[in-house]
Amino acid sequence: MLLFAPVPARAAVPAPCIAKSGSDATETRGDSSVDEGEIRWTASTKYKAEYAHANRAWSYRGARMRIVPDAATTVNDLNYEDFSDTRIAAAGVWSRRAGPAATDLIRFNKARMDTYDPATRRMVAAHALGLCHKSGRGKNAVSSVMWPDVAQYPDAPTDVDKANLKKPWG
Repeated sequence: MLLFAPVPARAAVPAPCIAKSGSDATETRGDSSVDEGEIRWTASTKYKAEYAHANRAWSYRGARMRIVPDAATTVNDLNYEDFSDTRIAAAGVWSRRAGPAATDLIRFNKARMDTYDPATRRMVAAHALGLCHKSGRGKNAVSSVMWPDVAQYPDAPTDVDKANLKKPWG
């Protein structure tokens, strides 16, 4: 009997950012909350189940970064917090705060989040980690948690998202 090894699956390739300029146009080490291969986080938000889901989703097997709670002896890289503004369409906003020991923010807009079902709130939380937006339409369409339309993307990183995360973090 002759046995053949299965054909290896084709590795996903990173997808380009859809923004042409600004912080949403690149994915580099300097454009993320990752510090020394990890994100140390704190939270002052009512959306605990949602950020816990996002932390688990991005801590997939084989991930090159760790997402762990901040401790008394570590530097906080990211804080989850809430705000409410009906004039802003976004349900979640990631903000890079430059400077030594600066803490980046993921801010959940209660004016939007409170109107969503739990599954959509999980999608928002998984989306808001600071990677650039990907295209879900046209010739460059990809399946990505980073597609900007909240109702159409998955609630966990796809193979494309993992490839994009691997690009700056190896």
